[in-house]
Amino acid sequence: MAPMVETFHPARLQQHAQYLPNGKARKPSVELKDCDLKELIQYECNLSGPRESPRSKIVCEPILKLFRQCANGLTVETTSWEGVHDRVR
Repeated sequence: MAPMVETFHPARLQQHAQYLPNGKARKPSVELKDCDLKELIQYECNLSGPRESPRSKIVCEPILKLFRQCANGLTVETTSWEGVHDRVR
């Protein structure tokens, strides 16, 4: 099982990206909006109908995930953050 991770508001993502997992400050600091924007599409699939029925179908819906990939190797999921950083300071 993965370790517990602190939750925080998307507007604080830039602030959280300044620290390494061990709590030490990242040097040099990172400006996420200057990092390359990447996207990934994942699919959520569910069975439509009874499991035993041969007429049941698997229905999949795309889910877009956004990431910022920085030159120092840092990659951060920014799906909830994109657009928020321009509205909330």
